[in-house]
Amino acid sequence: MEPEISAALPPGVAAYATRVPVAEAARPEEKVASILAMRERLPAAAAELGSLGVDVVAYACTSGSFLHGRDSDADTCAELATVAGSPALTTSTAMVAALRTMGVRRVAVVTPYIGPVADGAAAYLVQSGFEVVARRDLDLLSNLAKGRLEPEVSAGLVREVDVSGAEAVMISCTNWRTFEHLADLECETGLPVVSSNLATMWAALRLAGIDEGGPDVALLREAGTALPDHVRRSAAGAGRTG
Repeated sequence: MEPEISAALPPGVAAYATRVPVAEAARPEEKVASILAMRERLPAAAAELGSLGVDVVAYACTSGSFLHGRDSDADTCAELATVAGSPALTTSTAMVAALRTMGVRRVAVVTPYIGPVADGAAAYLVQSGFEVVARRDLDLLSNLAKGRLEPEVSAGLVREVDVSGAEAVMISCTNWRTFEHLADLECETGLPVVSSNLATMWAALRLAGIDEGGPDVALLREAGTALPDHVRRSAAGAGRTG
């Protein structure tokens, strides 16, 4: 996700990244455990970024932040904010904030995930007050394979999913490219299309008080930012109100 987001940032804004390793799973039954194991390394990663004096820290893994559910995700945001000394959010929190900002409730979801991981995405959205009306998954086990996908793959899945009952389309996973086709997909579907990378960048920028940057899509034209209370508390604790 780093090249995609860095290329879309406005002048004078920089993104810094550190990596939390995730083991490649050999079997589907190992996949969820390998994702959740990333959680143990988050405090150290947040401390590294916090030492740079950054304005916002984001845990940019959708599945890693939704698989334990909404309450655990809120706890993660709070812990990262404490360790980093700056406002903090996760991609799942950012996605929910994006959908709420646009006032939608019924969502069509596309993912590269295997079934148990994609089920976790749907469960998190339901916990957060949304209805998943349709879903399409690539069923990819390898994290490395996801990262090598061309942006046409995520766009193709959006074109395949049934959006007839949806108010927005969500493209889940930070490990595949989406920005190149988001505007075209919105024109084709007549709906807002929000990817994990888009939501993460948007929420981080808004939390830092920056109102520009990113592709010309529905979310970035919204004036408000419906950040959840736990993120607003982390911002207030760090002296931010954006």
